Amino acid sequence: MEDQSPYQASRVVPAAATRRDWRDEPPREITSPIRHMWIMLAIGAVAGGIGTIGLLASGDPANRFLLLVMAATFVIYGLATFGVYKRSRTAACAVLVLCAMSVLGTLLNISSGQGSLSGVGFTALLAFVSVRGTLATFRYHRHMRTVRSRPPRTRLSEDLAFAPKLQPAIADVSRE
Repeated sequence: MEDQSPYQASRVVPAAATRRDWRDEPPREITSPIRHMWIMLAIGAVAGGIGTIGLLASGDPANRFLLLVMAATFVIYGLATFGVYKRSRTAACAVLVLCAMSVLGTLLNISSGQGSLSGVGFTALLAFVSVRGTLATFRYHRHMRTVRSRPPRTRLSEDLAFAPKLQPAIADVSRE
């Protein structure tokens, strides 16, 4: 019955420090740009998928090259979305490179006189979100490395002040 006492410390060994403390979670300033980036990529993947389905539905054999490009765009955006969602630095850098190519294409369109204000605005938004998301991905990994380098916090139940009091074994000398 003494083992059931609520005033005695439990004899259960606490689990290893595999569970992170809620204070170790990355702050919102880090996770927000990453979320914005993968949502932007998911919207691009959905647009590429809709375009691919639309070209497939048309059935025009002259659009085969365009169909191939749209399908490749859908796959690339889908993989990039998954990579950024999983907070991959490689995927974030690849998206940044694709964004830089988009910016160069927009600059070429402007220099040839075919650029539009909406195209420039969309490319600027794309570049802004991509740069913020890529930097936030690197900051996330730096934060997690710092969290893993700290020793695990001790629980209150592991503190020596709250350890169970052991009764000294008294030899029964009076019987001798």
